[in-house]
Amino acid sequence: MVKQGNCPVCASDDVYSLMDTLHCKRCGNIWTEETRGTCGTCGLETSTSDRRFSRAVMDSPEQRMEKQLEGYLKKSRGKFSLYSIPSNIGNIQMAMFRRYLKKCVRNRTLAEKKDQYGIVWYSRPES
Repeated sequence: MVKQGNCPVCASDDVYSLMDTLHCKRCGNIWTEETRGTCGTCGLETSTSDRRFSRAVMDSPEQRMEKQLEGYLKKSRGKFSLYSIPSNIGNIQMAMFRRYLKKCVRNRTLAEKKDQYGIVWYSRPES
């Protein structure tokens, strides 16, 4: 397996040559030096001469959890419970999200209240 630069679609370094074509392991793009490449997953066409790529900057896990928290607060009118959200939060583990909520309660950016049935509700503290 010989690496031949970067993929023109996703800019991945996992590129290998096979039968006079270049293949990307990440997105499935197949191209040659003379032709244009098409992505196997999205069908996007790019030329191999266009090498101006900027890698997407990923948010930190804490930023992703803050976005999830704001989404839940907005969707449920400022008050939500862990019972009302699904157990699968995309690429965030539920235990990590619970720890983040506890950290927000300790920092007093969230208020935690328990109702008569023992369900814990989270909301922004009233100023």
